[in-house]
Amino acid sequence: MAMRDFRDKLVVEITPQDINKALSGFAQSSRNAKLRIFRAVFNLGIKRGYLTLNPVARLDFAELETKEVEVFSVEQTTAFLNVTLEMYPELVAFYVFAFFCGIRPNGELEKLDWSDVHLAEKQVVIRPRVAKTKRRRFVDISDNALAWLQAYALRGGSFTGKVRPCDASLLTNRRRILQKQAGIENWIQQGARHSYCSYWLAQFEDVNRLVLQSGHTDADSMSEHYHRAVTKTDAKRYWSIRPPGESAKDLHISANVRLCEPNLGSRRQQNPLSGI
Repeated sequence: MAMRDFRDKLVVEITPQDINKALSGFAQSSRNAKLRIFRAVFNLGIKRGYLTLNPVARLDFAELETKEVEVFSVEQTTAFLNVTLEMYPELVAFYVFAFFCGIRPNGELEKLDWSDVHLAEKQVVIRPRVAKTKRRRFVDISDNALAWLQAYALRGGSFTGKVRPCDASLLTNRRRILQKQAGIENWIQQGARHSYCSYWLAQFEDVNRLVLQSGHTDADSMSEHYHRAVTKTDAKRYWSIRPPGESAKDLHISANVRLCEPNLGSRRQQNPLSGI
C-alpha cells in the first residue's frame, strides 16, 4: 500500500473509510505502523493548511499482545562470533559493538567512526549526529569486548574510518552466511541489542545506567521489557564470551593506548591494543 492508492483524490477528500479499506489486507502490526505514517502525513497537511481534520484520528489502532523480548542465547552468540572471526574477521568489531555495547546496528553503527572509540578509557562516544535520539551518550566497553577487539586487531582489522567496513547489502549477505554457519535458524531483528540490554540488566541490575548507555528514554519500559529476560547465570556466561584460546583473566589497558595511525611503510597497522 502506498499513497498512490489515493492518487485520484485530493488529500482533503480522503476519508477514514478509504484508509481502512486500503489497510484491510495487512496484519495488525503492519496496519498500526502504516497508520502512524498516515497520521504524520495528514498532520503535515493540517500544518500546511491543506485540511483541517486528520482522518486517522477517527480510526482505532489495534491492541497488540506484548511479546516477551527475544534474545540470542549464550551458545548462539558464541558460535556466531567464532565463525565471524574465522570467515569474515573484518566484521568482528561491528558485531562486538552490537552484542556487547548495544549500539544500534541500523542508524548508529553504520555512522560510527573509529575516532569515537576510546580504548584507553574503555568507552565509545555516541555523538548526537550518530545517535538515534540525537543525544550524546557514553557506552562502556566490557573486558570480553576488548578481548574480541584484540583478536580483530591480530587479524589485521582496521582501526580507522568507519566501524562498519562494507555497505548494508554486503553486510546482510555475509550475516546470512554467518548465521547459517553458526546454526542459528531464525535471526532476531534487533537481537544483538536486545541481548545486550537483557544480559547487562541481569548482570549489573542498574536500569537507570542501562537507559543512559543504551540510549533508551524510559526506565520503566526498559525494566518491563528486559527485567528477568535472562538468568543471572546466563548473564555471567554472556559477559565471559571470549575468542577461542583467550583466557578469562581481566584485561588492563595502559593510559597511553590510542587508536593507531596507518604505518606509511606498510599496509599493516600497529595493534592499538598492544598495551593490554
